Amino acid sequence: MLHLRCCLCSQFFILKVSRGRDMRILKRLLLTVVALVILIMAMLTGKSMMDRQDDYDVDLTGVEVPTFTASAIAFNQGNDFTVSLPFLASAIIDIDGDGIEELFLGGGQNNPDGLFKFKNNQLVAIEGAAGLTKGNAASYGSVVLDVNGDGSQDLLVARQDGIWLHQNNQGSFTSTKLNAAMPDGTVPLSIAIADLNRDGAFDMYVAGYIRHDLVEGQNLFREGYGGSSRLFINNGDNTFTDMTDQAGLTYKHNTFQSAFIDIDRDGKEDLIVAHDTGHVVTWRNLGGMKFERVSNPNTNEFSYPMGLGITDLGNDGLVDFFFSNVGSTPPNFMIRGDLTDEQVSNWKWMLFQNRGGFKFEDVAAKVKIADYEFSWGGVFEDLNLDGMEDLLVSENYIGLPPHKVPFLRLNGRLLLQKANGEFAPAEKEAGVINQTYSISPLTADFNGDGRPDIVHANLNGDSKLFLSHAGKGNYLKVELPHTVGSIGATVTVKLTDGRTLSRPYVSGEGLCSDSSRIIIFGLRDEKVSEINVSYLNGKVVSKNGSFDNTLVRF
Repeated sequence: MLHLRCCLCSQFFILKVSRGRDMRILKRLLLTVVALVILIMAMLTGKSMMDRQDDYDVDLTGVEVPTFTASAIAFNQGNDFTVSLPFLASAIIDIDGDGIEELFLGGGQNNPDGLFKFKNNQLVAIEGAAGLTKGNAASYGSVVLDVNGDGSQDLLVARQDGIWLHQNNQGSFTSTKLNAAMPDGTVPLSIAIADLNRDGAFDMYVAGYIRHDLVEGQNLFREGYGGSSRLFINNGDNTFTDMTDQAGLTYKHNTFQSAFIDIDRDGKEDLIVAHDTGHVVTWRNLGGMKFERVSNPNTNEFSYPMGLGITDLGNDGLVDFFFSNVGSTPPNFMIRGDLTDEQVSNWKWMLFQNRGGFKFEDVAAKVKIADYEFSWGGVFEDLNLDGMEDLLVSENYIGLPPHKVPFLRLNGRLLLQKANGEFAPAEKEAGVINQTYSISPLTADFNGDGRPDIVHANLNGDSKLFLSHAGKGNYLKVELPHTVGSIGATVTVKLTDGRTLSRPYVSGEGLCSDSSRIIIFGLRDEKVSEINVSYLNGKVVSKNGSFDNTLVRF
């Protein structure tokens, strides 16, 4: 019995010691995990705080800084991001043809879309949204187009459940779901428009993203993961045939934004695409509904290109492209995902300057915009009317822990172009601060004073209007027909001082958005003596005279 008791006591002692050792190991593991979490959060917080201070050494000497007055737009998308993707449709549209543009914002799942009219220096909701109705599906992307040539601007919306056409009937809308079905497991995110076969009807390239419930991660670069984008050709009656395979555009990869634009000035719409966790992809239009992939500065790198901005920085008739990226905000170990050590990454902002012949140079570092932070949509606009295009960029990610803390959120970027081509940060001086989850900026002249105003389309909170009080520089506004035949046209103006300014007519840029199609030229103290519009069908229309501080319609 004594021996048994001794054995039992010995085993109990050993068990107690063993349990004690296990508890100490468990505590150490827990402390290690907590320390790692604190370290990672400290790194992210530190990087976010550095982001808020991290401006290039580019001063504003000699640059006129426009100032803005901010006001809230009372609209909450109300999206539940546990069941839908974190995107927001937005567009500038003149729904009643009075020359004063309105704002469309897409609603989240089980929430209505919104339409807003400019009144008393604010954007206020239109009761009943002019008959604009939707079901329960979230609205992800939108573009504006006069579909039938009746002079009224119609609205195309990419939703969780498909592509919808809202046809404008003198200020009220009739809604139709188009037969442009995406593959299983893919939802439409944004829409690019063109008339590829010159039949007068709009064709669509729809950027596809993997359905929310199928998402495996946000940093997966592997081939074959994601949604499928599709090319839909109009049959002439707003029914569509999927021509993706025949056109050579078949691939499977999550895609944010795309646009049709003539890159090489051969009169045909080429296609530029921003993949998520992938590359910028440039497709040359060969004619006959065939495309070929052409290399660009990002072809052999892996990036997170999201937003797409389009302009002609050199006034040479060649379109240039801005692409947002994750930038300096997230640490490298978080964003390399499944890339191998041999695969080259590039997290910087990109600016492709068109050198002609389908050749590009990434000049982002040269013009001092490469090393900024996490960003979404970007658009170009001459904000201070000095004749040089400036750059607006939306920032803050709802899924990034530091950005959940209000004082760690980014301001968004307002970058003014200088005479030497560099861009100087001026958001603080201009009063354009948007510490919210912005998907894309949009621009329009809401009050008709010739100064571009700004909207930041924000997730899960009020969007913002920034009304411009830019200086006394002259301007010229040019409006083309809002039909598909205008897309890709080039508008060139000759100034009295001998300069020539050139701008492309673009449908859909930023991210899931469509800014005003009225092109604003800043003239400084000059006037315009000649306006030329070159359409892709070869037609050229000109107007001569003395133009300033006015709107010219073609």
